[in-house]
Amino acid sequence: MRTAPQAPPPDACPPSAGTGGAAARRYHAQHGSVLPTIDPAAGSTAPRRHPGVPVIPLPYPPVFPSPPADRGPAASLECLGALLALLNGVTRIDWTDAGVGAGRPVPSGGGTYPGEVYAATASGLCHYLPSAHALELLSRADLRAELARSLDQPPLDQPPLEQPESVLLITSRLDANLARYGPFGHRLQALDTGVLTGQALTLLESAGAAPTAHARFADEELGRLLGLDYGAERVHAVVTARAPGAIAPGAPLLRRRTARSGFEPVPVPSAALRTVLEEAARPVPLDHAAPADCDLYVVAHRVTGLEPGCHRLDPRTGQLAPVTGDATPRGLFPPGGPGELAGFEAACAVLVTGDYESGYPGYGDRWYRMLNLRAGVIGQRIGLAAARAGLGAGLRCDVDTRAADAVLRTHRDRTTLLAVLLGQERGNGSPSCQLLGGKGPL
Repeated sequence: MRTAPQAPPPDACPPSAGTGGAAARRYHAQHGSVLPTIDPAAGSTAPRRHPGVPVIPLPYPPVFPSPPADRGPAASLECLGALLALLNGVTRIDWTDAGVGAGRPVPSGGGTYPGEVYAATASGLCHYLPSAHALELLSRADLRAELARSLDQPPLDQPPLEQPESVLLITSRLDANLARYGPFGHRLQALDTGVLTGQALTLLESAGAAPTAHARFADEELGRLLGLDYGAERVHAVVTARAPGAIAPGAPLLRRRTARSGFEPVPVPSAALRTVLEEAARPVPLDHAAPADCDLYVVAHRVTGLEPGCHRLDPRTGQLAPVTGDATPRGLFPPGGPGELAGFEAACAVLVTGDYESGYPGYGDRWYRMLNLRAGVIGQRIGLAAARAGLGAGLRCDVDTRAADAVLRTHRDRTTLLAVLLGQERGNGSPSCQLLGGKGPL
């Protein structure tokens, strides 16, 4: 059940031994700044399985109970199953040009889904199997206190962390997308696990569980406790929380999906965009302060009441300040690629920018992963808020970062981390069969 840590693979970023940001800088310069020519025929590695361990089926369709005051094992298992289904389970069936696929509530670069979810409870340590909606029981021991001791100190405004009631561990299979994207896939993995972390925070916040996402921890110790092969899979984020209350399948969580069928070239109201920006700009409950937090920009094309061009969101006032009037979402992407067409159709693009150099002195090479994880959290918030506003969304990593940074006129140390295209999804979207129900906003 347990395996000894192995040597890390080449091009892994950040390395376990910190170099003060030097290794992360080299990685970004060589592999992490521009999406390479991809191999669309290349598959991804299979989801993680642990042969020989007990498998616990979860109720499907998931049960969304209101837990009794005295939580028994059955009620706790039902709540955990509902949480995991809306975090990373199969929630719909999609029909696309590539065929029939299992739709999840979170997007992933190229549909590779490198993220894995582990849950530690009083009943033991489990690994979630999305396709089977089941748990692999890795250990019957209560490891929550031991896992918590592997985390760095929580934020100053929170009490010391001893034994959280709920612990979710989000890992990444390091070779999950490398066949398709090459070493650039490591950066995509940080964004992907950030998206999963954002979904976990949203779910736990809605259940009154006061979650905190941790990106500072003893990597090898957590890997040992989970029995990971350190050369193949690593923990990217840990989410601790109180025991969640009722988990409800809120409408935005179920409606949110990538607008694969494209966007109608029609305007969207500025009020809808502002609600999306308000949600994206909320503080992220992370275990570290950002030396220079992520900035949000809007490149507007068809937004009623907002002039076309680039605008920066002022975090103090919440207002959009014009940057330049000659920018369009289309110009953010390499010419002739799928991003250029999507940008032409979209009503606007919301861009997340960050500063690598500000974090290396305090966090070393780890900051590269931490910053991209933070961007993934914000990207998922934007997607959920867009669904709540009735808009389609598409998270994209094929931005021409140099062109985007020039349009945004960012400081030389700041760069574009992620772009989210927004607009009215074409027609009724690609055909899809919803497997879970639910009414009302989350």
